[in-house]
Amino acid sequence: MAKKYSEREFKKLIQKHIRNIDFVKVTLDDDSAIHGFLVKLSDDFLMMEETNDFTLAGTKIVPYHRVRGIRNNIYDKVSKAIYADEKLIQFNEDIIKKTNLDSPESLFKSIKKQNFHCIVESTKNKKFLFSIGEIIDITTRTVLINNYDPAGRINKKPRKISFKNIDLINFNDNYSKVFRKYLK
Repeated sequence: MAKKYSEREFKKLIQKHIRNIDFVKVTLDDDSAIHGFLVKLSDDFLMMEETNDFTLAGTKIVPYHRVRGIRNNIYDKVSKAIYADEKLIQFNEDIIKKTNLDSPESLFKSIKKQNFHCIVESTKNKKFLFSIGEIIDITTRTVLINNYDPAGRINKKPRKISFKNIDLINFNDNYSKVFRKYLK
């Protein structure tokens, strides 16, 4: 799906959805979609509060170049009304303010400073990689994640992820916040 707007118009549309606290569906370049509330935008990233079954499911950071479309139709307006009536639209403004979207390096530094583990979905040599864990080190081109497996075992060697290979970043989600308590 191609964007129907110029870059400038598209960014203005995103800012409008942020201001209005609109519930939206964001379509990505692989035709996958994320539902939730847009909260912040930079030239490099789109930050949103992802939703699932009428709960806020964590903070999702999408590289801006992956965004192909944003929908806010009658179904999304009904969802927003339900979230509002149920008093479920309660963002952590401190996290939004402290998350720096100026560059991949500043983004990971800000997540690390807030003491979050994160989930990074990336692709390397056409292979999908799922990394979850503590951010160990950040350079101008990479992030080093102390990855752990579904049994809670931390890998012997941290995973080095090139910023150019990152597809999605999650943090402040229940999975990583709870699972980190049970690491071996």
